[in-house]
Amino acid sequence: MKNKWLLISSVSTGLGIIAGAVYLFFAEHSLLLSDNQWVLSAFWSAFMLWTFVLMFMVALFFNVLAFFELDEQHKLLGLARPIKAFLSSADKQQQFMQEAERFLARQGKLIHSNRVSPDYKCLQGESEKLVYIQQKNQSVDISQIRALFQQMLAADFSSGVVVSYAGFSNQAWIFAHEANIELIDAKSLKKQQKRQREQQFAIV
Repeated sequence: MKNKWLLISSVSTGLGIIAGAVYLFFAEHSLLLSDNQWVLSAFWSAFMLWTFVLMFMVALFFNVLAFFELDEQHKLLGLARPIKAFLSSADKQQQFMQEAERFLARQGKLIHSNRVSPDYKCLQGESEKLVYIQQKNQSVDISQIRALFQQMLAADFSSGVVVSYAGFSNQAWIFAHEANIELIDAKSLKKQQKRQREQQFAIV
């Protein structure tokens, strides 16, 4: 646990401060001590000086351990690994939802509409799209895609969008393609974001 490393670091820092103070106070050329009878010998002066340096290095080492140590399921396996690799599934899903909403916001205004069920949203941009965001961490099946399509027909939407962190079933992909419904999962979102960046770079 991080508390263990911090405790060792604190003890090491305290010992280092004591050793440094003793060295400075009782050193041969001390500015604080005028009585030469209390001056440390060369051996003890060197001992206190190296104790100070050693304790400083130990404290620094355990501070680094405390900084990098994570929970048991997210142990640090390599300093070069991206920090996203240590995020929990819930954290990753939340981050995906935030990025997906930002992606949709670049296309238009995402609002609730009285024309459809509260489970759906309306994306107002160049053309209106009916949007369904799967909040649960489970894949979207064909029944949910059909429900969205029925809402599209009832509210006169020509296209739709479904967002799901856990992905979609094969039947859902097939039906969505035929019904002009865009499916966005983690993999497709990255592709869309990359395409957007390339388009912005081309414009600049």
